[in-house]
Amino acid sequence: MRKADLAADVAGRASLTKAQAKSAVDAVFEVIRDALANGDTVSVTGFGRFSTKSRSARTGRNPRTGESVAIAASKAPSFKAGKALQARLRKEEPG
Repeated sequence: MRKADLAADVAGRASLTKAQAKSAVDAVFEVIRDALANGDTVSVTGFGRFSTKSRSARTGRNPRTGESVAIAASKAPSFKAGKALQARLRKEEPG
C-alpha cells in the first residue's frame, strides 16, 4: 500500500475528500518525523511505538579491498508493534 492508497482508504472511512485525507496523512507523518528528530517517542495505543535508537561508532570492513573503515555513530528510527497489532496480525483477539 502506497501513501496515496492510504489516503484514499482514510478518505473512505472518515468521510473526507481525498485531498483532505491526503493532507491529514501527510500531517500525521510530519508530526511523527518531527517528534523523532527531536528525540521524542510517539506511542499510538493499540498500534505501536515509534522511537529512535542510537548506534555507536564502530569499525567496518570494505568488502572489496578488505580495508578497515570507521563508521560514525548515528541514530536510526525504530518501530515496535503494540500487542493489539501483533494479535491482529496473528488473527487473534487481544488479551
